[in-house]
Amino acid sequence: MAKLSTLYFLLVILLIFCCGTRMVPMAEAKDCYKVWNCKGEDNCWEDCKNSYHGKGMCDLYTAPGVPKQCFCAYKC
Repeated sequence: MAKLSTLYFLLVILLIFCCGTRMVPMAEAKDCYKVWNCKGEDNCWEDCKNSYHGKGMCDLYTAPGVPKQCFCAYKC
């Protein structure tokens, strides 16, 4: 019985090593950012999408006297 269990165990280990799927590491793109003066939420979103294929959003809050900024996040 012990020989049969050992044989099955070795067979399972052999199957795992020879038939397992091989993982190929994939490189992911870095996140990049651009900032410019915001000319409206819709314009910010469109400019970012058209220029960088990213997602743009204007500042929600700014200090008095500081113009709103459009933040564009995209994959480099």
